[in-house]
Amino acid sequence: MPARRSRYIAGAAAQPNHGKEMRVDHPILTRRQVLQRFGVLGGSSLMLSAMDAWDLMGQPSRPRPGLSGSRPDVRVVVLGGGLSGLVAGYELGKLQYDYHVLEARDWVGGLCWTVRRGDTHTEVDGETQVCDFDGGLYFNAGAWRIPNRDRAVLDYCRELGVALEKFVDWSDANYLYEENEELGPLSGKPIRLRELKADLWGSTTELLVKAMDQGEIDVPLTTEDRERLVEFLVRAGFLDSEDHVYRPPTQRGPDERLDLSALLQSRFGLRVRSLHSGVAGPDPLFQPVGGMQQIPYAFQRAIGHRITLGAEVTSIRQSEDQVRVTYRDTRTGEQTRISADYCICCLPMSVLQSLDVDFSAQMAEAVSNTGHSSSAKMGLQMGRRFWEEDDGIFGGHLWSRSLQLGEFSYPSNDYFTRKGVLLGYYGGGDQAGLSEQPIAARVQHVLSQAGKVHPQIREEFESAYSVWWQKVPYSMGAYGRTPPEELREQLHRPDGRIYLGSAGTGDRPAWLEGAIQAAWRTVESLHRRVEQG
Repeated sequence: MPARRSRYIAGAAAQPNHGKEMRVDHPILTRRQVLQRFGVLGGSSLMLSAMDAWDLMGQPSRPRPGLSGSRPDVRVVVLGGGLSGLVAGYELGKLQYDYHVLEARDWVGGLCWTVRRGDTHTEVDGETQVCDFDGGLYFNAGAWRIPNRDRAVLDYCRELGVALEKFVDWSDANYLYEENEELGPLSGKPIRLRELKADLWGSTTELLVKAMDQGEIDVPLTTEDRERLVEFLVRAGFLDSEDHVYRPPTQRGPDERLDLSALLQSRFGLRVRSLHSGVAGPDPLFQPVGGMQQIPYAFQRAIGHRITLGAEVTSIRQSEDQVRVTYRDTRTGEQTRISADYCICCLPMSVLQSLDVDFSAQMAEAVSNTGHSSSAKMGLQMGRRFWEEDDGIFGGHLWSRSLQLGEFSYPSNDYFTRKGVLLGYYGGGDQAGLSEQPIAARVQHVLSQAGKVHPQIREEFESAYSVWWQKVPYSMGAYGRTPPEELREQLHRPDGRIYLGSAGTGDRPAWLEGAIQAAWRTVESLHRRVEQG
């Protein structure tokens, strides 16, 4: 490597030397500064990566409230059979409340929907799909992974007997792909994460060691410190112990070493950190065996006859001493009115905004100011698991900003079987105007974009199922947008005899943990009110 580049990497300001070797004076660096520079070259420091991973997950979950007592004399109607409604009903049952859960769909789970053969839905503009995946194949159209620090979800899985398996959030075999001429010679070329990591670390550590060998890091490190640092860099970057040259290791793959300048220009290096900074940082993620809907199914088995399916709520009225809920039987059209002492409403805010609800002016305004994500997903059944057979990929994602796919992911289950379902699209429903296109056009868009990295995808494609949540009845959007703190304070207050308990009222509306925390908060508030008379 040229000495000039070594000086630059080491932090010196190089000056023209007109072909002559020139000594460069360096500022005095401390050990902390040496490590900071190394962190910049490698992606980011250990501390910043850990902090970033933690921030992505929000604050730690609070424990389940310790409630006691028995109130069979108090009747509660719970609206919505998504996770928050099911948790609310389950916890009310432990306290012996006379409760009932109403759900408009003919299945429970809300955004915990595992699409499999025979499932169907009609979008709000009239187009209907029927899933024709092979038996046993599925994809999670909504929630799909559980971080290991989300203890509430994991504890319920243990309590209700829901089997879990590891979810692979990233793999060194995954590809990065960008189409942008400004990103240099790697534009339009799929790059393995392992290639990126090996060559980026190898090239930069090679430069650092050469700079130290040439005496170009004039820092107050002891001789022993320098020897140990060189030893670390040699091992970390797969350098030759004799000449300190980076030669790609066999586990990197057989392709030629990527040029450092091209790697830096591609900005792929932003993916390389000392800790994985994805959804859960370096910690494992999980998924239920058989799909995410196994969790609401477990609650349904525990609750039993207290759930009414096909019950579309049309109005919620209240007086000083009761709440009256009117719902329509989606099969017969028959209208039914039920009364209760209290109502826990876990319907999505996007649905609640259009209902006839007897809210105060303050609560009505708070509800109207909430929003929902337009996220959408598409599952693609493939006749052959080519990503495993051809590319050696077992879980993880395809990372790309230029491919209009949002997140493209590989299944973390049923390895080495013949067929499989890819998550071909997970992103905003309006991206590339897809929400305005018919379903067949959306499928063609996904196949065309994904085919730039996986040309086998068209040949192996068998069927697809598209879930654009903003067009799904009884959802009208995906997860809620986190309300600002002052809005959450209003949403957390009871409005007369009506309590709001959906995930959209909390600070983690996109996660199952947020739905559970919202249900706990609501049940605790209601129960304390009842106990205090």
